[in-house]
Formats: sequence, structure tokens, C-alpha cells
Amino acid sequence: MAFREASLETSAPADKVWSVWSDVNSWPQWNPDMKASRLDGPMKLGTTGNIDTRSGGKHDVVVTHYEEGRSFELESTALPGTKMGIRATIAPSGSGSRITQGFEPRGLLAPIVGPMMGGAILKTFNSVLNGLKQKVESS
Repeated sequence: MAFREASLETSAPADKVWSVWSDVNSWPQWNPDMKASRLDGPMKLGTTGNIDTRSGGKHDVVVTHYEEGRSFELESTALPGTKMGIRATIAPSGSGSRITQGFEPRGLLAPIVGPMMGGAILKTFNSVLNGLKQKVESS
């Protein structure tokens, strides 16, 4: 399956967005869907952690994609037989940045889970991106 995404423009430069978004341990400060989040080490391939969301519960995560200053992905077990990849991407845009969050269901049940949960997941992305935008533009 392919990533489904939501994007937003911010006046903050890409390096400022990266410093906030890649700090998983601080997500609950600005992410309205996050109860708790942590990585058990630096943001890099293979680092593990845990997130607890208001919309989907507690999930163990692993960093499965990492491009310094540009993009990272956390993969979690969503349901038995299914994993969920959540990718964050930052791209320079004009005098600021374009921030994009996407998800991709993976595994045996992905063709069912994707269409079933896709709309609800994308709705949470709008509030997450707005929270990130407010954080990077205000600090």
C-alpha cells in the first residue's frame, strides 16, 4: 500500500521544525493526540520506544526510516497481522517549510485496515500538524 498524507505550510525554517519533531520525548507538549511518547535512545534507525495516543492506545515503535533533518518513520504493531508506518517529512518551502505526516498500513490485514481506519487517522494528522506549526512558530 502507499502512504496517505496530510501536509501544512509553516513559516518556521526546516531545521527548527526538525529539532522539535524529531524529539519524540517532547511530543505530548504540542501534539494533542499524544498522551505519552518516548524513544529509548537517539533518533536513528533501529531505535525503539513507545507511544500512547488518545486515538489508538499504546504501541511499541521502532525507527525504520531516517534522513537527518528531512524525514523519519516510526513503525508500530497496529493490530495482529498488521503494522503501521507513520512518516514525518520536512521540506523547505519559500521562506518556511512544508510539513507532511503520512501513514501506511502493512502486513496481511493492510488491505482491510487501511480503508477502514484511513479517514480517522488522517483526521488526527490535521491537529498534529497544527500543533507542530504552533509550537515551531511560537518558540
